[in-house]
Amino acid sequence: MVRRKYPTNKHKDLCDFRLTIVFIFFVLMFGGIIARLFQIQVLSHQKYESMAHSQYWNYRTVPAIRGDILSREKHVLAGTQVHYLMFGEPQRIKDPYQLAHDLAQILAEIKKDKIEDGVEEDAEELFLQYKDRIHKAITQDLFWVPLEKNLTPPEMELIQSKGFEGVGFEEQPVRYYPEGKLASHVLGFVASNERGDKIGYFGIEGRLNEDLRGKEGRIIEEIDAAGTPILIGSYNQVSPVEGRDVILTIDRSIQYMLEKKIEEGVKKYEAVSGSVIVMDPYTGEVLGMANYPSYYPDDFSSVEEISEEFPHRKNIEKKNLSISQTYEPGSVIKPLTISCAIDLGLINPQTTFEDNGPARYSDYYVDNWDGVHHGTQNIIQLLQKSNNVGAAWVGHLIGGRKLHKYFTDFGLGENTGIELEGEDTGIIRSVDEWTDIDIATAAFGQGISATPLQVLNAFNAIANGGFLIEPKIISAIIDRGEEISIPTRSLQRVISQETSETMVDLLEKAAEGGEASYFVMKDYRIAGKTGTGQIPEEGKYSPDRTNGTFAGFMAVSKKFSMIVKLEEPHTSYYASETAVPLWMDIAEELIKYYGLPPDKIPEQTPL
Repeated sequence: MVRRKYPTNKHKDLCDFRLTIVFIFFVLMFGGIIARLFQIQVLSHQKYESMAHSQYWNYRTVPAIRGDILSREKHVLAGTQVHYLMFGEPQRIKDPYQLAHDLAQILAEIKKDKIEDGVEEDAEELFLQYKDRIHKAITQDLFWVPLEKNLTPPEMELIQSKGFEGVGFEEQPVRYYPEGKLASHVLGFVASNERGDKIGYFGIEGRLNEDLRGKEGRIIEEIDAAGTPILIGSYNQVSPVEGRDVILTIDRSIQYMLEKKIEEGVKKYEAVSGSVIVMDPYTGEVLGMANYPSYYPDDFSSVEEISEEFPHRKNIEKKNLSISQTYEPGSVIKPLTISCAIDLGLINPQTTFEDNGPARYSDYYVDNWDGVHHGTQNIIQLLQKSNNVGAAWVGHLIGGRKLHKYFTDFGLGENTGIELEGEDTGIIRSVDEWTDIDIATAAFGQGISATPLQVLNAFNAIANGGFLIEPKIISAIIDRGEEISIPTRSLQRVISQETSETMVDLLEKAAEGGEASYFVMKDYRIAGKTGTGQIPEEGKYSPDRTNGTFAGFMAVSKKFSMIVKLEEPHTSYYASETAVPLWMDIAEELIKYYGLPPDKIPEQTPL
């Protein structure tokens, strides 16, 4: 007889507990699975969709061709060449070590050929650097890796001829400057930002970067597990939009001549730097703008003419000193002061003043540049002798508020509006801060600052009949084949036509009978004024450092206006012995270029 054992209540409770545990486990497991699926399919849908797309879709950008920058004659000053980006496809490379070795040998040889004469480079070190970098790149678990940028067509063809498997090339637009350093400060340059994007810096490249750069395109194509495009897969391409071309007002021949002359002048007069601008006073067009030292925009790491005497040239060579370097212009501002007084009816050319010694203003004394005093003088003599005492007297005759307003109407203390990146405004303090000495010194160009372009543009207003014209360096924009001209823009009338004519005559007399008379051309009538501006240092003016300026124009034809500014010339303290002869030398070349006939020289009239 067999006895059956029946579970006790204790055993039954234990079974129920185990079943409950199993049930809870499965509930939690399925709950976790459902929660995970909810997270993947709902909460992280975008993330995983992106990951999936990255595995079977390939996205590539297609760079746009940057617009050209052309001279007024439509010569290319900045253009685009096709270079190549060499890339690797690690999934297709069978022997990464051998490929890295072979490519490194070729690239090291190419790099050696590009190095300038006299610069030594360890060939073995170059080879090892390339080999290590390429090997690291092609052994990554990626479908595509960049290997070398900016390969020229011959360099690309050399590597391509070797038939390396897993190595390919993409076209890569590269900025180039066929005229070398010509107009480099006007053009600016193109370089990579922190994200690796190519953007323009300084000059036209910086100011019109968005117009020039165009809009990049893109390619979206379906790929297989090895990263190879599927022939019957989806494919979508958005073509790039080329950048706009820019036509400058710069005359290529004039620009070349200016750069040659300003370099010669800086070296001859042992100056730290130099600037020269040539404009059309009626249209505001900049026909040439040159600075020295200069640089090559496609090799902006280079340093030109850095010497022990002028070590800080390195810090200024890429700046367009014509628009970015402000200075106290000195006596070249006196014609603006005289223009104000004549326009207000306060003086005329024969008005006299007394120059019997230094004049006192606000417990300070104003003296003439040479310490010599001339007794009774008229306004013609004031400009010819560049008389500080007389200019201070005229400034106070005008009054601070009116003088300040005329200066700002002439464009001082404000951006000129020129289409170049990096322009400085200069400084004219609020008239409420002016004391008697501030009025006196401002009248002869001290205590205020300006750029060479501002000074020349103010002279243009004197030359053209009294109008302030916005400086213009862009003649036209070419957008998809359509040429859009940029009009001349007259900002305001500063002085009357009568005042303008009087000032042209006064400036002609100032040039022919003043400090610059020795260098003035005999067959052409020049209207202009010198400026020897002392350089402030440690709260006072340096006794031996000056900036020399001459600004002027052709008194009869008014074909061009020009300013020459030399920073700290060492051969002479005075602008009449540095900036003036350089101005006249350049003017002679411009007269020949334009074929201007000699002027009829009027007979001298007594003062």
